[in-house]
Amino acid sequence: MLEIRETSFGDSKKDEIIWNAFKNGDKQAYATLYQRYFKMLLQYSLKVYHDSDLAKDCIHDLFVEMWKCRANLTEPSSVKAYLLKAIRRKLVRHINKFRLKQQEPDASRPLEVVYCREEQIIEEQIKQERKTDVNRALNTLTRRQKEAVYLKFYLNLSYKEIAETMAININSIYNLISKAIDILHEEIRKTEKMRI
Repeated sequence: MLEIRETSFGDSKKDEIIWNAFKNGDKQAYATLYQRYFKMLLQYSLKVYHDSDLAKDCIHDLFVEMWKCRANLTEPSSVKAYLLKAIRRKLVRHINKFRLKQQEPDASRPLEVVYCREEQIIEEQIKQERKTDVNRALNTLTRRQKEAVYLKFYLNLSYKEIAETMAININSIYNLISKAIDILHEEIRKTEKMRI
């Protein structure tokens, strides 16, 4: 039985050890993968589709399927990117199925940004203005730009991991994030000029 002391996600060497143990049928390694990544997968799922029950069901289904098919799974270059890509595919399939049954799901709601605790140091008024500015700027981005920005700056994925997760080539990711940053800078600059 595998023993991993630290449970914070992201350490690729530990992930590799856990993944191989899981593939060999180690239930403790399987539970460790679930514990390490559940919170991150849930946060990401809620950015893709705003339904926590559905998100939890999809994550649960993903891990059940992984356990059943573990012998056939390859060793991913990044366990984190593999899981994000898998949950994204599962959610997109569900959203598309839902759209066929109903008119339009509530998938068009704007991406909400979770802010860091460090901002509590800033005076309340300035803090609120900045949040408003950033949200307004983020809402000018396309859905794919928002998703790429979230993966890069909130989940700290590499460009390669983002490309794997979003299933597009790495050059497109560079362009997507670069354009998103340019748009964000321009939108925030406009807002600052209006205040002067």
